[in-house]
Amino acid sequence: MSRILKTEAIALRVIPVSNTSSVVSWLTPGWGRLSTMIKGGQRPKSRFLGQYDLFYTCELLFYGREHRELHIASECSPLKMRQPLRSDWRAAAMASYFSDLAARVGPVHAAHTETWHLLDGALDDLAARGASAAHTFWFEMKLLEDMGFSPQLQNCLHCSRAMDPGEGAAWFSHERGGVICENCRASCKETPARLAPDVFAALRGLQRARHSGGARALRCTPRQAQDIERLLGNFLAWHFEIPMTSRDIAFQILRVAL
Repeated sequence: MSRILKTEAIALRVIPVSNTSSVVSWLTPGWGRLSTMIKGGQRPKSRFLGQYDLFYTCELLFYGREHRELHIASECSPLKMRQPLRSDWRAAAMASYFSDLAARVGPVHAAHTETWHLLDGALDDLAARGASAAHTFWFEMKLLEDMGFSPQLQNCLHCSRAMDPGEGAAWFSHERGGVICENCRASCKETPARLAPDVFAALRGLQRARHSGGARALRCTPRQAQDIERLLGNFLAWHFEIPMTSRDIAFQILRVAL
């Protein structure tokens, strides 16, 4: 049994299955991640031609089939095409990483409005302002928050003492999910990473920033950016249990000099 459904949807992946048809993976606010078959979408006279592509936000009509992972697209029209992502290769690489991350962690057929709005806004920001390390770190921190894995950066995980970046030595455990004070480090079963005061302060700033503009205002030195990139990469890989290949490639491209 199927019923016609309508939703906004962000195109995460487009997989050709023939010379004319594709399977598109979408992120939606009301149904989470879902896939649709677009039959004959590449034919010259197809009503789908030019109506969807990677990083588009579209209005999608599809036949929802109960207990099936693949649905059938009925109509599709673009709401946001984000043309700068076709010419800015750094922004395109980061948009690919954001979409890949959402495709891997987004719940299937379950509403997750916060994540949809986060990705929609992040793609808008990339199209308008280009890619930056700070913006990427902010996106990752907010996605972790939406998925219930936000790192604890306020209090020591062992003794619950309030911590301040200016106090001196601090440590970060990606296994435990937060910071550990110097006094408690010796009692850790795992091996935490040393957290420099300026990196600790930058992480707190990223976590507090409610909008991407606040994150972009943070100026990270190359050393700070490298430390945060490594720390968040380990944290994401541990808690989401996914490979971070697309992230590594995106940051490699981001670091290439103009």
